[in-house]
Amino acid sequence: MRRNKFLLIGLLLGAIVLLGNGCPRGLSFQAFLELSESGVNKYIGEFDPVVSVDVGDGWVKHTYDPDGGNGPICVAGTPYSAFTKAGNPSNLLIMLQGGGACWQNFYFCNILAEDQEPPPPPAGIWDSSSPDNPFADYSIVYMPYCDGSVFSGDNDVVDASFPFGPVRFHRGLRNVTAGMDLARATFPHASRITIAGSSAGGVGAAAFTPFLARFLYGNNRHLTVFNDAGPVAVNLADVGSVAARAADWQFGQFYPASCTDCDPLGQATAVIQWRLDNDSTIREAFYETDADGTNRFFTSTPTQEMYRDLILTEHGALNDAHPDRYKRFIVSGDASHTALQSPLFYSQEVDGVPLNEWTEDFLVPTPFWVDLVEDFIPFP
Repeated sequence: MRRNKFLLIGLLLGAIVLLGNGCPRGLSFQAFLELSESGVNKYIGEFDPVVSVDVGDGWVKHTYDPDGGNGPICVAGTPYSAFTKAGNPSNLLIMLQGGGACWQNFYFCNILAEDQEPPPPPAGIWDSSSPDNPFADYSIVYMPYCDGSVFSGDNDVVDASFPFGPVRFHRGLRNVTAGMDLARATFPHASRITIAGSSAGGVGAAAFTPFLARFLYGNNRHLTVFNDAGPVAVNLADVGSVAARAADWQFGQFYPASCTDCDPLGQATAVIQWRLDNDSTIREAFYETDADGTNRFFTSTPTQEMYRDLILTEHGALNDAHPDRYKRFIVSGDASHTALQSPLFYSQEVDGVPLNEWTEDFLVPTPFWVDLVEDFIPFP
């Protein structure tokens, strides 16, 4: 806690200096204060790995002490681990894995960190030998997903119906904070940082993780976010599921006070809007297919048309508000789910632009990074 306080004081003093110079960049001083008051940074400095083991191919596995249930743990109470791989020390990819979600009477989430380690076979962004991979030389922090709350929860739920134990430990914020602390300790000199995530990891990457990056690395870093098919947007007509997630995960406690549209029973895209409004340099990318079968299941939107309307409306509003810093790559007539970790990263195209090239333009950035929404193509 003491280290956390000193870190916060240093960041706030740095923000004051920037404001005094009349050239604020990144997250504003007021935003830092509001986020600190919400407690989103409360686990910074709290968790260090107890074991770090070389597992081959450059990867190091870092395992955390469950600490009797108080440390980083998975939804069924098992230990949590994260991975690092050294590359270019200036470029850092922080990757959050996906794996469903769990809430009351809905149990479709990965429950073990071990089920997602080490990272997948070489494909997509993991193919470091591909000359078309913009992340090929990056240092990497990879976080398995096993908290059931899209890296955003902070609550325990006694649940006799949960098939894997009497309690669901939704420790998403603790797990992702532990991973972010690991990133800062292992790659302290990274100047270009991309937070990415697939599916549930995409939601986590687009939720609170960028705020943790600002607390740990400050504003003097080039920070980008890539959400790979994490819908973020919710189907508000599915009232029961929306309420159950809010109650079980308790993510609403971390919303900043001035985000008047931030409501645990409302659209989760509101926190992205607030971040773009309050962080002057962050840039964010969203990839999705408009017939995504997995996300239509989790959002209870049975048809392609319904899901397309949901993501175009909610993510379109973000692009409308910040057209230079929030852009979409929406593929139509396709039900596949996620692309970053598969061959689709190189084969998906919209208007003749391959996804990997669009991503490279996003990272640089270049004037060629554009908002791409494919015209409607009915899915068979």
